[in-house]
Amino acid sequence: MIAYDFVVVGLGTVGSATCLELARRGNSVLGLDARYPPHNQGSHHGETRSIRRAYLEGTSYVPMALNAWEAWRRLERDYKKTLLMSTGNLTLGPPDCPAVTGFLASARAFGIPYQYLTAADVSKRWPQLSPAGNFVAGLEVEAGLLFPELCIEVMLSEAQKAGAALHFSEPADGWSDSGDRVQVHTRQAVYEAGRLLLAAGAWNKRLAGRFGAQLVPKRIAVRWLAPPAAVNFNLGSFPVNFWQLPGLESTGSCAFNEFYSIPITRTGGRVKVAAHNCLEDCDPDKLDEEVSAREIGAITQFINNYLPALKNSDFFSNYCMYTLTPDGEFTLGALPDHDNVFVASLAGHGFKFAPVLGEVMADMLEGIDPAYDVAMFSPSRFS
Repeated sequence: MIAYDFVVVGLGTVGSATCLELARRGNSVLGLDARYPPHNQGSHHGETRSIRRAYLEGTSYVPMALNAWEAWRRLERDYKKTLLMSTGNLTLGPPDCPAVTGFLASARAFGIPYQYLTAADVSKRWPQLSPAGNFVAGLEVEAGLLFPELCIEVMLSEAQKAGAALHFSEPADGWSDSGDRVQVHTRQAVYEAGRLLLAAGAWNKRLAGRFGAQLVPKRIAVRWLAPPAAVNFNLGSFPVNFWQLPGLESTGSCAFNEFYSIPITRTGGRVKVAAHNCLEDCDPDKLDEEVSAREIGAITQFINNYLPALKNSDFFSNYCMYTLTPDGEFTLGALPDHDNVFVASLAGHGFKFAPVLGEVMADMLEGIDPAYDVAMFSPSRFS
């Protein structure tokens, strides 16, 4: 049996960052992944992820978002590659929708530079967008885009340089907890550690015992569109934009439908458009490649209504995954009844926080109180 201070299962968003942080602190750490990240079978692929600081999901996230921006910049300097590109980020919807009111509350509470825009302001500034006449928008002036595959690659490379042992294509079959030590079982070996972190995304549902039963993997159909030559959807001319809309006919029970689109960031690239909520359940081991009629209908309706220049564009689709918690918030902390087994689940909006979450989880694993108030993310809230 091979012993480490810590074992991390899953080397995506949180796992790669936590391995890096633990190794830099001088710990012996083993990272395990069923595949070879970065890859396109989980939740960290798709060319881009938005990063913003006026966080509409709640002001509890904002201190982490503020420091994550600086952490990404430090990692860029260490690795000498561009991981984050600045661009504006728009949040659009009816004036009283939670997304717009949440954005404004966060921006005002933390002094984050923003602009409040009417639908007419938006249409004049970005004619690619067609908001309804009663819509308003909050523009975070300096937000950005991260390149997730490169970010994962950099964090894993730096973790290895710092001494982390990373085993790829070695899935964890399970674990056992003897009270003061944890054993992690794979087909190749049994590993022992003082503490274990489960950061396997959708596969936490299987690995995290009773807690895992509450996690719901969802698939996100992502449409990639080639815009007409006459309309500029490139970074710098087209902002990241997030919409919260009155429920669409094609999705029925959703009070609001949420969609986003992301500008083209490279030569030969495409506009990225996807839904953010009202998603279909999935089995991560049997992900259906066929886009459903409901998914097609919802995203087509959104494009036709709000991005009309793209409605006749050539496109292809693929999938990413979210793993939703019952309340849509992060879960970070020790599993109930297992003081030495920790879990991280990000509910579809966590990539931007990765380096800070690496610090948070490293603190927890080392028995240190994190520098952030993360009590609201405790797994015990679902007990």
